[in-house]
Amino acid sequence: MPGPAATRWRKLVTARLAEMERLQPGRGALNAGFWDTRAKRFATRLPVSSVAGDPLYRRLRQATGRRSTVLDVGAGTGRFTVALAPRVAAVTAVDPSAGMLDVCRRQAAKLGLSNINVVHAKWEDAEVEPADVAFSSYVVTLVPDAARFLAKLDAAATQRAFLYLGAYTADAIMDPLWRHFHGTSRKPGPTYLDAVDVLRELGMKPHVDVVEVATRGRFKSVADAAKDYRDQLCLPDTPEMRKELRGLLQHWLIRRGDALAAPLKTVPAAVISWKPSARSRH
Repeated sequence: MPGPAATRWRKLVTARLAEMERLQPGRGALNAGFWDTRAKRFATRLPVSSVAGDPLYRRLRQATGRRSTVLDVGAGTGRFTVALAPRVAAVTAVDPSAGMLDVCRRQAAKLGLSNINVVHAKWEDAEVEPADVAFSSYVVTLVPDAARFLAKLDAAATQRAFLYLGAYTADAIMDPLWRHFHGTSRKPGPTYLDAVDVLRELGMKPHVDVVEVATRGRFKSVADAAKDYRDQLCLPDTPEMRKELRGLLQHWLIRRGDALAAPLKTVPAAVISWKPSARSRH
């Protein structure tokens, strides 16, 4: 029987996904096909080089060494996987999107990395060997059954587990745009505090570091930005909508160097870590 924290998490995620489906029928936010079509964009938006100053990456480096094995759950295009691979014994990258994993493979091949094992599966269905360090970055907030997801992540780690997610609500930044198009605020999603509650409910003892990370969106043009924000705002892809969105973004985005970006330069995030429960009982 799920506890109150897991039940609350499920209700929040389910309501949010239902809202997305209502606004964009057939979108399937948990469907691998949705992410397949966006793999190239994600690789451009979040290149491997962008992890150098990332707070999670620094902690993963501290927790691993040359002989360490690592498990990246929801690896996407391999931003962390490819960056860590030259510094550890092996990395297993799990993701349900074939398109995302194809990008990961190509990046690994380009760098001559042979110690990356790619597993094409949802985490809940994946069959993998335990690793010294297991982590998941910005994935669990789209998963209704957080308790199952996190319990499996805990069981897959032998030394340390990490969870990375926003320590703020991105909706607060996007709310003026969301209200403009939809007339009301968005259904709230779970926060890092909800994740901490679920972990505690599962018997873990999480440690939380609230850190600052650079905002991710960098765009060459307003038109490029509109493609990304159309997804975030769950808008139909019509010429009229694209024109209206470009008009708003033209005044909302700011220029940083040779790119356009959201108004905030950095946002808070949470690095949640814990000693795997099976280990802590010994």
